[in-house]
Amino acid sequence: MPESINPTATNSSPVSQGTVNIGSWFSRAWEIVSADFSNFVILGLIYCAMIAVASSTVVGAFLVVGPLSVGFFIIIFNKMKGIPLKIGDIARGFDYFLAAVLSNILVGFFVGLGTIFCIIPGIVVAALYLFVAPFIADKKLDFWEAMEASRKSISGHVFELSIFIFLLFIVNLIGVLLCVVGLLASIPLSFVAIAVAYEDLVGVNKE
Repeated sequence: MPESINPTATNSSPVSQGTVNIGSWFSRAWEIVSADFSNFVILGLIYCAMIAVASSTVVGAFLVVGPLSVGFFIIIFNKMKGIPLKIGDIARGFDYFLAAVLSNILVGFFVGLGTIFCIIPGIVVAALYLFVAPFIADKKLDFWEAMEASRKSISGHVFELSIFIFLLFIVNLIGVLLCVVGLLASIPLSFVAIAVAYEDLVGVNKE
């Protein structure tokens, strides 16, 4: 089971004692995406397009990937609460600009460092920090608090979440192979699957 997280640090109750069910996560994610498929595809298009444009500069991608990811999770968590999907809410991730950017840079650095050592350590590090953006979107944490919260919530499920990360990679690789257009569906599916996993292992704020 994951270590408990200080409720004061997370602005919520301690981590719930959820269980890992990767098949259920993908199944539930597909149900959510397919129920509002066109809007999720548009979200995937906006996400990819903004990153592509930002990547034209040296530091551009570093400044948008984190906030866009947080915004994506804000939309998904709202939908889980019954709030209609609003595509423009992806920009709300920029309300947490500093936390989103710094955490994205640090996690990227740690994952890259781990990948140098035979790839597997990089996958493990990616698994440990899988919930950083969700913690920022849901609990409004600062970058280091979100990183620590993610690490603690996943520490008891590292092996299973590493497999989950690998499967997410396969899903998006298939998206690339489908003339890249498949990414417009695989990226939203991946975000929703992570959000569902977060809901099970941590719990989403109901406010």
